[in-house]
Amino acid sequence: LRGVFHYMQRTALEGSPARLSALTRTWLSGAPAPVTAEHPFKRDYEALRVGDTVETASRVISLDDIEHFAHFTGDTFYAHMDEAAAKANPFFPGRVAHGYLILSFAAGLFVDPAPGPLLANYGLDALRFLKPVSPGDAIRVRLTVKHKQPGRRSDYGEVRWDAEVFNQNSETVARYELLTMSARALNEIPIRAAV
Repeated sequence: LRGVFHYMQRTALEGSPARLSALTRTWLSGAPAPVTAEHPFKRDYEALRVGDTVETASRVISLDDIEHFAHFTGDTFYAHMDEAAAKANPFFPGRVAHGYLILSFAAGLFVDPAPGPLLANYGLDALRFLKPVSPGDAIRVRLTVKHKQPGRRSDYGEVRWDAEVFNQNSETVARYELLTMSARALNEIPIRAAV
C-alpha cells in the first residue's frame, strides 16, 4: 500500500503549452500570449485573461543611471562602481547595473500611471537575475497574466504576472513573478447597506 501511494504521487501531464495552460488555468511559457491593444492594467479582474500580454518600449541604461542609483541607495558595491574590480570578477564584463535598478526601470516601463482597476503590487516571487546589464544596454519588458484567483475580499482579485526583462539582443536578463491586486467589476461586487 505504501508503494502504491508513493507512485501515485508522481504524475506527469503531457501536452502543448497551450493545452496545459488551459487545463491548469495558469499561463506557461510557450502558450499563446496575445499582446493586447489596451494595457492590461486598465482592465478589471474579470476582463483580464490568462495569457494577456503587454510588451514595452526599451530604455537605455547609462553609466550615470548606475552611479546615481548607487549613491541614491547607498549600494556602492564594486561591480557597479569600479571598472577594474568588476572586470576581475568572472561574472561581469565590467561595471554593471544593479539588479534592483533593472527591476525599478522595468516597473517604470510597464506601469500605467493613471488611476484604474490595478490597486496595488504586493510582491515578487521567483526573482532571478540571469545576465549582467552593462552601461549602454537597453532593456524592455514582456508582462503576461500568468494566473488569477479571487482575493480575500470580494472587491478585488489577485493576479500573478510573468515578467521577463530582455536586453537589446532579446536575451533574458531578469525574470520574476509580479503579484498584484485588481479591482473586481462593480456589477460583481455585492452592495453593502448603509448603516
